[in-house]
Amino acid sequence: MSADGSDEDEFVAEYEHATAADIIEEAEPSATAEGDDAEEDEEEGAVAGSFAPDIEVTPQAPAPENTLFVALGVFLTILALADTVVGLSLMLVATVFAAVGLTTAVCYGVLVRTTPDT
Repeated sequence: MSADGSDEDEFVAEYEHATAADIIEEAEPSATAEGDDAEEDEEEGAVAGSFAPDIEVTPQAPAPENTLFVALGVFLTILALADTVVGLSLMLVATVFAAVGLTTAVCYGVLVRTTPDT
């Protein structure tokens, strides 16, 4: 008898047992790999944080188009959240636009002035 009181048989999932073709085994390093080849294989592994660029990373001033895309994303996000909480009005849209625009301009100006010339 099932939980709802009916006399119908409950569904029981069936599965197949794994076969030898389903099992993935890691290959052991071959005995012919020597010296540099073995070291290169070990260095190619994808380990979090292991990638280091060959060039020096230098700070740069933000590009105007990147700044506008970030400001647009912030503007739309605030409007979406405001719409779910209080609803949209023309006054709210204008206030959010002014606040995001002013904050973006100030942050962009500070970052452009404080970023060293490269």
